[in-house]
Amino acid sequence: MVHKLRVLSRKALCGVVTLILLCAPVPAAHARSTMVVLTTGSARAVVDGRTVTMLVPPMIDQASQQTLVPIGFVARQFGFGVSAVPQSLAITLSSVEHTIRVSPGSLEVLLDGYVVGLSVTPRGLIGEVLVAAADVQLLLSVQYSRSSVDRESVFTKVTPDPVVVGPVDFGAVTFETRREQVFMQTVDFNIIRIDMTGKGIHVLSCQSMGGLGTARFPSTYVSSLKPLVLMNATPFNMTSYIMSGSVQDQGTPVYYSGTYVSTIGIDTDNTPFYVEGTAHVVVRLDTGKEFSVARINQPPAAPSSQSLSLYSNYFRGGLSVGATEVLAVLQQGKVVRLMSGKYFTPRTLAAGQIALYARNPAVAAALRMSPGADLRSYVGTRDCTGSTFVQCGPVVVLGGKPYVDYRKYKDISRTAKLGSRAFIGMDDQKHLYFIVTPAKVRLQFGDVSLALSRLGLFTNVVTLDGGSSTTLYYKGQYIIKGTRALTNVLCVPSM
Repeated sequence: MVHKLRVLSRKALCGVVTLILLCAPVPAAHARSTMVVLTTGSARAVVDGRTVTMLVPPMIDQASQQTLVPIGFVARQFGFGVSAVPQSLAITLSSVEHTIRVSPGSLEVLLDGYVVGLSVTPRGLIGEVLVAAADVQLLLSVQYSRSSVDRESVFTKVTPDPVVVGPVDFGAVTFETRREQVFMQTVDFNIIRIDMTGKGIHVLSCQSMGGLGTARFPSTYVSSLKPLVLMNATPFNMTSYIMSGSVQDQGTPVYYSGTYVSTIGIDTDNTPFYVEGTAHVVVRLDTGKEFSVARINQPPAAPSSQSLSLYSNYFRGGLSVGATEVLAVLQQGKVVRLMSGKYFTPRTLAAGQIALYARNPAVAAALRMSPGADLRSYVGTRDCTGSTFVQCGPVVVLGGKPYVDYRKYKDISRTAKLGSRAFIGMDDQKHLYFIVTPAKVRLQFGDVSLALSRLGLFTNVVTLDGGSSTTLYYKGQYIIKGTRALTNVLCVPSM
């Protein structure tokens, strides 16, 4: 509901913003500073020392003689998500704290549901909205000044790291940007280093609550998880069940096809590891019988199969369990429910519960007679039970050296696409790395592999999803905010 109490005058709005700035606490010793420099008439901006090309250059409004700048571009640099309003030329700017809607031709802007008046009428051009630089300062709560160099507009903001309450080593998570040459372009890699030995540090794989095939936008994860750092981890081809789409969350297999996996994961003692091989799950019943798992959160195996199917509450479909079939619900390894001849919806499973489904009569009889079961998860010969991993591919650094071998990957066509990229890396000192670049690059020719290996930071690096999914959030601010809803993310909780 829009609370249209009144249109704030420019003087009143300036007073409110000034009061907020004056009452704000002094930034902590740890802080992130962002500077954006725009030149009137030029499509090249300078963001924290690096050159970035805009679609629309700043221009002078002839009536007011004020400088108009593309507010969508500026907002992105300060961590806002930018999206078009359907059937409109307006755009919406969203952050964790604020939502702003700006419409070309209208002096009224919606700021968190309130109507705010601008000094100059915004203009729409090529999907952007040009707004007076002084108005941008007020809407985005950034500092604005005219540079000593003619025609330059400078926007700056210092964001103090939030104080984390609780037993978490805040300094164990750090950020830096490294620049490398990839083919014929200079690429910035935004790198988060996570010291896994830090007090209270845990990296979690968090899936969309809606189940398989659903997704949530980055801000939803940020609001609910309150992370120190968060990165997109959406595996490729979540609906095609090929090898690049494996997720195991703290010991519970969420999704993988049982084929080839190459992954960086986190073991039960919080140690990062790299492993590759065929992924499979073995169920050992308390009666001593052992069965393999053919399907995980997928349509069940055929009645003739001697294997089990496994379900968590991540699966959004339903199952008709036949009269001769058995579905057993397990909690902490004990059978808490048995059912036959009924319809079952895995989404009704409580947190920590899983369901085993046997369609073969002999397998069903064995499952019915067992009071409990132990699940062991393997990648190749390594027992990964209790670990967390999100496997995607391809591997781009292996043993500290560039790795260019895409023959193992069924979705090889993705490596030829241009797009921003996200990676997960590790070293031998119990550090995990979230690595994101907004630059549009290809993986297929090995230039990215060479660039990442030249940094000398990683022993192994695996590719996660990219393109419009690419998201990196760090200590209260988006470094990059994706525009696509995400199936799952990797994050470090703040408490």
